[in-house]
Amino acid sequence: MIFCNLGSGSKGNSTYVQDDGPALLVDQGFSLKNLLFRMMQAELDPQAVRAVLLTHEHSDHQAGVGTFARRFRVPVYTTEKTLSRIPERIQKHLDFRIFQSGDELDIAGMRIKTFHIPHDAVDPIGLVIAGKSHRIGIITDIGAEVQYLRAYLQDLDLLFLESNHDIEMLDKGPYPLWLRTRIRSRVGHLSNEQAAGLFRQLSLNGRLKHLVLAHLSEQNNTPDLVLKAFRLITDSILGIPQLHVASQSLPGQRIEL
Repeated sequence: MIFCNLGSGSKGNSTYVQDDGPALLVDQGFSLKNLLFRMMQAELDPQAVRAVLLTHEHSDHQAGVGTFARRFRVPVYTTEKTLSRIPERIQKHLDFRIFQSGDELDIAGMRIKTFHIPHDAVDPIGLVIAGKSHRIGIITDIGAEVQYLRAYLQDLDLLFLESNHDIEMLDKGPYPLWLRTRIRSRVGHLSNEQAAGLFRQLSLNGRLKHLVLAHLSEQNNTPDLVLKAFRLITDSILGIPQLHVASQSLPGQRIEL
């Protein structure tokens, strides 16, 4: 199974997942040219992509879905509520496959469990993607470390988890009060401390091999602060996972499970 985040942050998000041939893109917030360049850098084949799945309607997750899906003639999986918020110019001539949050989907030979997450979008979802032998959890753009998520994020080989901001940097940074309030709200984004708290509650059973921290704020966080928050936890658990920090500007490591 192959996992590669192609970019994570407020300027664009997309993640490539592949198991035994066919591949899936989770979100597509980049221009087509930018995305294809990132895929080339990561040695990934866009022709292998069989579908795009959208986690929510914010532009950094769907702005480029139309150009990619039309170019490679692949369907786009989304909930009906999310589809209702996507601009019509992006929707033109696309093959949408509608599902409900909570559904299990079969896409590109993988079994995908969807579930609701708290965020200020109309119908945001998290995912667990199961291949033949491995399981990947994807949970970004989330405002609170709610308890029910623990039931989904078990027995994973890789977890892609938001760790958006450092609280002190956010409070002392340049953002206006309304934006700081939105980010820190229950439907905003997880701080490093909140993300680490959620991770600490998971029963990992030594299976987790990779933890990828994602959606870092360029203004209110640094990779060093994220790694500092998580190393104290990961160094004390069974089967220490490799820590990675997703980048906004470059594709991340191509991880083969």
